[in-house]
Amino acid sequence: MFPVPLLLLLLLLLAPGSAAAAPGVTARTLAPCYSADLRPASGSLVSAVGCTVLLTAPALRGSRAVSWEYRAGTEEGVILSYAHNRPSFMSRLYENRTTFNESNLSLQVVLQSGDSRLYRLRSQEEATAWFHLHVVAPLSKPEIVGNSSVKAGGNTKLVCNVLQGKADSYWWKKNGQLLLGSERIQFVENTTLCILRASISDSGYYTCVVSNAVSQNETSFLLHVHHSANVVLPVVLACVIIGSLAGIFVWCQRREDECDNCWLFTGAPWRLRTRM
Repeated sequence: MFPVPLLLLLLLLLAPGSAAAAPGVTARTLAPCYSADLRPASGSLVSAVGCTVLLTAPALRGSRAVSWEYRAGTEEGVILSYAHNRPSFMSRLYENRTTFNESNLSLQVVLQSGDSRLYRLRSQEEATAWFHLHVVAPLSKPEIVGNSSVKAGGNTKLVCNVLQGKADSYWWKKNGQLLLGSERIQFVENTTLCILRASISDSGYYTCVVSNAVSQNETSFLLHVHHSANVVLPVVLACVIIGSLAGIFVWCQRREDECDNCWLFTGAPWRLRTRM
């Protein structure tokens, strides 16, 4: 004998119209849409915009007249209704992208971004449990914005942007290897890579990888770190004397950190000093 509370619980679970007793919808994404999981799922499914999803349901009592319905928050509507020997009704939201199979009452839908909803099949006598379809836009190839050339010792940053779709995760690679953070290598919300006090060894290909539930994409960026160039240009100095020679002329260079030091023919700027 079952205890009374357990017996009552079993009766509730097996009662007609209860959530546990309601037949369930099964769905799967059809090939060749390889941006989503193609395996059948019950209860919920994640698929991609542009994919075709097949919704199937077991036979219902009184299934000579059925309707596929949707729910989004407080909004509810009918996708299509069908009865033998009567034309079916089709919602304008799903026109030209929905196929209904009269033999098994299944429904094929080419997905759009607004199709993240609850779905069920209902007859006059019973209905399936609600099935949650979550539709995600595949990610476009990201772009990396930043300076491709930086001086050694300077700071630089690379920003990874996704133009289409919403990325759930970002990570960075350098020359094909996962890039880890350090005192000099820092990530800001993973979308931005900051390199502090860049060195020559920081040169290379940096790759931003983005992913979400239905797709993964990446792009690479070549960064070149170079030394500050010390360019020495030839200097022509001319001294024009008008009148008689008044003494000995010495070329001098003034530096901000060293004043009044003189060199012969070393760099610029120059000034002329006369020694008597």
